[in-house]
Amino acid sequence: MTAEGRRRHRVVASHRIATSAFRLAGVFAVVAVGWAIVVLVRGGSWWGPVHAFLLGSVTLAIAGASQMFTVTWSAAPAPRASAAAIQRWMHTVGAAAVLGGMVVRSMGGLVVGGVAVAAGLVLLAANLLSAVRRSLLRRFDLSARFYLLAIACAVVGVTLGVLLSVGVVGDRYSTVRVVHGHLNLVGFVGFTIIGTLPTILPTFAHHPAVSGGEAILAWRLAILSAGVTVSGLVLGAPAVGVGTLLAACSLVLVTAGVTVRLGRTGLRGGLAYLQVSLGCGWLAVWAVVDGTRLLSASVGPAFDGWIAAAVVAGVGQVLLGSLAYLIPVLAGPGPRLGRNFDRFQRRSWIPLVAANGTAVALLVPAPPVAGFLLAIWVLDFTRRLALMERGATDES
Repeated sequence: MTAEGRRRHRVVASHRIATSAFRLAGVFAVVAVGWAIVVLVRGGSWWGPVHAFLLGSVTLAIAGASQMFTVTWSAAPAPRASAAAIQRWMHTVGAAAVLGGMVVRSMGGLVVGGVAVAAGLVLLAANLLSAVRRSLLRRFDLSARFYLLAIACAVVGVTLGVLLSVGVVGDRYSTVRVVHGHLNLVGFVGFTIIGTLPTILPTFAHHPAVSGGEAILAWRLAILSAGVTVSGLVLGAPAVGVGTLLAACSLVLVTAGVTVRLGRTGLRGGLAYLQVSLGCGWLAVWAVVDGTRLLSASVGPAFDGWIAAAVVAGVGQVLLGSLAYLIPVLAGPGPRLGRNFDRFQRRSWIPLVAANGTAVALLVPAPPVAGFLLAIWVLDFTRRLALMERGATDES
């Protein structure tokens, strides 16, 4: 096989992995949105929609995208299809078991599901590490380190979640809960986003990757953040607050470094660039607010308006903004590619207003308004998805 043939094979294989993961993520997204609208209209706990979205949709999307990015940007061999499929379904079944276990109050389902999710994350790390070790280009190594650190945080966070579900933490429940939540949201989701920004934001604008010394500093802050957050199991909420503020600094450094270097060129990225940038802004603001609150040893409720805003306008915008670029790419090459990009870029004000308006309504709070705007955002994305032209993956 020629060098071009090997490159094409790598890209096609990585696209198939990402496409399969995104489809399963979409299933969990439907569950999460429906559940969230019910909570907004009728009241109830945010545990279900938040976990369906983060544990199901976001984690599966990260698994697919991280493997695709590592293969593509490192010129690395794709993981074996069987290894990627085992990882994907292990996580899918595990996440479904966790959600079902909580609904029917089954401790066994929660434990088995949590163990399956943790095992799936370990397999994801193995797939990424194998690809990086065989990569031809070293430019993505720093991002891969962020991914592996993020997965390590997630494994610890999921393990703590299992311990919480079986009730073995005793009177330290609130402390363990806050460490669990921050390792997953700040550590896993946050570090993955930080590691991807130097490549994905320029890609949206059809510009080469950009980064500088601030990326190295951000990496060191991320390591320190993870360690300090884990120490919260012993030192309490203030340590988690410090870890969250360090992560906020890491995110701001990388986001500012990339956007300042791109300047107006970044705006060529359209909706994808704007939503990911704004999503990072919401996450940074939430991290500062939350970290400051935790410094006063105030643990607070598991889910409040700020958490909801961070998940919807922060993580949600980064996810759907990225998909606004990635889904047309996965659907096939030009001229279909250009038409699909145009479908996702048209009337970009609708998702921007809906996403950020939902967050504001959650903070006010105005649950009915938030539910209405969230529904508008989801319906708009679904409409764009339905109007796409599709083709064979191997044409990519």
